Amino acid sequence: MAIFGTLSTLERQADGGKFAPVFNFLKTTDLGAIFNSLGEGEKKKVAIDGDRIFAIFQMYETKPVGDGRPEGHRAYIDVQYIFEGEERIGYADIAEISGAADYDEAADIFFTTSRSLSLVSLGAGEGAIFTPDDLHAPCLAAEGGAGIVRKIVFKVRV
Repeated sequence: MAIFGTLSTLERQADGGKFAPVFNFLKTTDLGAIFNSLGEGEKKKVAIDGDRIFAIFQMYETKPVGDGRPEGHRAYIDVQYIFEGEERIGYADIAEISGAADYDEAADIFFTTSRSLSLVSLGAGEGAIFTPDDLHAPCLAAEGGAGIVRKIVFKVRV
């Protein structure tokens, strides 16, 4: 099951050894400097431990909840951390898949539909951990409407 909360909550509830490089990176890196090099819609990949753990810095405008598409991964766990802004993320257990799911192995992603999708709001300093047992629909507008979000998605090999 997915884990949601502040950085300290994620750190307490997650497998410390597996995710320690992610938490260390968040605590010791000048995240603002990396984000300052990005424009809206741009991404930047930063290696932490080769292809075993890496970070993708993103800056984007959130989209309407109705445009959300549940996605899943098989080879990597997502650790999503909101640096600035607010978004909602849809969440469902993988058992809730109700549509076809064509897996793109090279990108480690599949998109599908779900019988149920719970929405969780996350703001600056909060995040989520999604395992291959979880579907998620990220980048959705907060209740107040669309806004710019600066987020880091860490990929941790299963």
